[in-house]
Order: sequence, then structure tokens, then C-alpha cells
Amino acid sequence: MNSDESKDAVFVEIPELCKRYDGSRRRRRRQIHRRPLQLQRSAYDPTIVSLGPYHHGRPDLLAADEVKYRFLDRLTSGDSAKKTSLYSKVVEKIDEIRDCYADLNCVEKYDDRALALMILLDACFVVSLVDGLAGDESFFADWQLCRGLASLWFVIRDVMLLENQIPLQVIKMIINLQHGEELGEELLHKFSNWLMTGEFSTGGRSCISPLAAPVEEEEPLHLLEACRKLLIVEQNYTPTKLSGIKFTQIDDEHNFNQTFRSVTELKEKGVEFKASSSYFVTDIHFESSPLSGRLHIPARVVSSISFVFLSNMIAYEMSPGSETGYEVLSYANFMKSLIESPADVKELQEKGILINKFQNHEQLLEEFKGVDTFGLDNLDVFKEVRREIEEHCRSKAKTWMADLIHTRFRSPWTVVALLAATFLLCLTFLQTFFTIHPAL
Repeated sequence: MNSDESKDAVFVEIPELCKRYDGSRRRRRRQIHRRPLQLQRSAYDPTIVSLGPYHHGRPDLLAADEVKYRFLDRLTSGDSAKKTSLYSKVVEKIDEIRDCYADLNCVEKYDDRALALMILLDACFVVSLVDGLAGDESFFADWQLCRGLASLWFVIRDVMLLENQIPLQVIKMIINLQHGEELGEELLHKFSNWLMTGEFSTGGRSCISPLAAPVEEEEPLHLLEACRKLLIVEQNYTPTKLSGIKFTQIDDEHNFNQTFRSVTELKEKGVEFKASSSYFVTDIHFESSPLSGRLHIPARVVSSISFVFLSNMIAYEMSPGSETGYEVLSYANFMKSLIESPADVKELQEKGILINKFQNHEQLLEEFKGVDTFGLDNLDVFKEVRREIEEHCRSKAKTWMADLIHTRFRSPWTVVALLAATFLLCLTFLQTFFTIHPAL
């Protein structure tokens, strides 16, 4: 091949390369991503129902797809005109819906009509689940015919998976058309609270704003993101420096060695544990007194499903375009540093911080160890808490008092013996004094 032919071959290949990378496609800053490939599939793959395109059509999930048509009938009272109207509204947003997904190869397998029908049926399923938890027993009756009520907890699990999300705007559109905007927003708020706290109530703050949301606060893209916002108190600790494998800000005034101590170690240093008054994962704070310290940690129901939620929220935080402070990831690392043995689990359970749904402490410990945090941590999230704990532990006076109280006087009989000995010593002193000075 001469030099001219070689140049022609190169020029022929360049347009093909440009075609593969379509830079004209509009990109969202946030998208629904797949889990990182290195993570285990068990915590990120649906087991009962698929939502969205990523797992659509899997043979083991087809049974749940059939019942989705029942829920569409229920929401539209079987009216064909209403079904067509809902479908048309989804089709109108199909470009925006399609652009919500980061895996283009997967989404482009479906034309606009197929994708619109898929998202409509999935959204009707989620809305029916919300209605069921709000008291509409028809959802449970329909699901009982499909898969049985024993699988309902796995449905809840599947709804919170990163790869099983659909655009929240479609869910909101359908539930607002069904119940009106005010009641629809309230039901979604209650549902989000139920997923995070187990209480179907309006307690706490709303993370889902009306459809006409103010521009300054960005609407959650999907349900997982909305639920995550319920757990976060917004603060200004976005990581600014990558130090080793730890995100941290350098602060010369409060620079200290970031140490990690277990519950047992802290207890020996005079630190007590108490459940915080809120369920925000960032509501962890430390109180120090002359004789002891107290670490406040939000109470959390812990089960196999709750650890799936935790893992998927961490995967969301690490997704491209997710501008977060890695709060849930940092919370997981903080708790993993506290819990190193079954004794640590027992202590936190006795204090009402961990509401353990596992059969034993060892099983919960293994679940915590299995949460993947990608080897990263934003130390700025709990920097002040760690600094205060470290200052307490380095105080000789406080740790000496803690050793005296928690080690020397661990048994109440030791305290009684000390008081008795002190009383006898006082009597001996008085007897000696009046023996020397009888006139007094």
C-alpha cells in the first residue's frame, strides 16, 4: 500500500469514529446509571419486579410484568380513553425520559412506543404500591394473585435499586392525576418516609416538591434520590482535596490524626451512646462532660433489605453526575469503624440505635462489613465529631475517671464496699478524735 492509499484509509475511518461518538446528543447532568461493574450483583439486581429498561424482559421477572396491566386497569377504571390519555402524556415526554438513562445501548433497543408503554406500566405499578400502603387493599389482592404476599418485601427491595429506577416526574404525573396534586404529593412523601423509617406518616420534611418546583432547588430525578434526600441534612462539606484514598479538607487549626475506635474502645474511655432525636444519617454529634462523653447516633432499623438500600444509595452517590457530599457513604464508614465485634452490635442495640431484625449479632456484623464503600470516605462529613471524640480520648483526667467508674466500680457491690469503708474510716477518725479530746 503506497502512502496516498494509506492516507485515504485513515480519512475513511475518521467519519466512522465520529459517528460512534455522537456529541450532538443532549446530555443530562444527572442520569440513572447502572451499578459499577466490580460490585456484586446480589445487592443491585431485582428479584421480583423490573422497573425501567435495564432489567426489562428478564425471564425470571416476567410474571410481575403481567400484573402491571391489572394496575393500569385499576388506575383508569378500565377506561380505554383514560389509558390512551395517560400513554399520550408519557409519549410527549419520551425524549426527556430516554435521556434520563445513561446506558444508551440498552435504551435504544426500544422505540418510543415500546419505551413509553414500559414506563407507563412501571409507573402505574409504583403508584398502586403507594396506594396499597395508604390503605387500598386492591393492590394486595392483585399481587396475591400474581406472586403471593410473601414476596411483597422483595418488591419493596426492588423499588429501591439503582438500576430499577424510573423518572420520578412520570410517577408524580400519574399519582397527581389520580388523587389531585395536594394529596398526590402527600402520598409520595408518606411513601418515601415509609421506605426510610418504616412509618407511613408525614413526619419529617418533604423531599418531593410540587410539579411547579422552584428552579433553585433541583427536583429528584428518581425515587432513590428522593429517599436519600430524606436522610441528609445539607451542609457545606463537599470534598475539595483527594488525600490518599480519603476525601478531606486540610484544616491546620484542627488537623489531627484521623483515628477510628470501636464502640467497646470508646466505652472504656467513658463514652456513652444514645439515639439521636432524628433519623438523618448526618445527625451524629458528640457531647463531652468533665466525667464522661456521649455520642448521639440516629436510630436505624437494620435488616437485609435496609442494607440493600444502603448499598444502592452509596452506588448512586458514586455515579457520574451525582453531585453529593458522599454523606451516606461516610455514614456507612463511620458505623463500620464503630462496629468491629458482636459486643459492639449488642451495645448499640441495647441503646436503641440499632433495631436489629437479624437472628443474631454476628449476622448484622457481617452485613455491615459487606457494605461496599469503594475504599473512599469524605472525612469532612464527621470531622468535628471525630475531633471531639479524639480530644476526649486523649484527656488523661477523663479517661482516668472513666477507668475508675467503668472498671474499678463496674459492680455495684464495689461501690457499696467503698462507701462502707469510707464510713468506717470516718467513724474510726471520730473515735480517735474524741479519745484524744474527751472534754469536747
